[in-house]
Amino acid sequence: MGAMRHFEVKLKRSAYHWPKSQCETLKTLGLTKFGKTVYLKDTPAVRGILYKVVHAIEVAAHDGPPPKSHRQQRLRGCT
Repeated sequence: MGAMRHFEVKLKRSAYHWPKSQCETLKTLGLTKFGKTVYLKDTPAVRGILYKVVHAIEVAAHDGPPPKSHRQQRLRGCT
C-alpha cells in the first residue's frame, strides 16, 4: 500500500458575487468562512473539485494521514 497523502486547503478569497456553482463547491469542501482550513484526502475527485476553485484557495500537499480535528481531540480526552 502506498503512502497516504492529503491536502491542506485554506480559503483565501471571499466567494461573494461568484457564480452559485463555485459557492456550492466551497460549501461542499467545508470552506464556509474566510480563512478556514480543512484537510482532504488526495483523490482524483478531490483534485477536480479543487481545480474548479483554485483561484480562491491555498493548497498544500502533505504525506501521511491528516491531523485530527480539534473536536476529535477534545472528545478523546472526555471519555
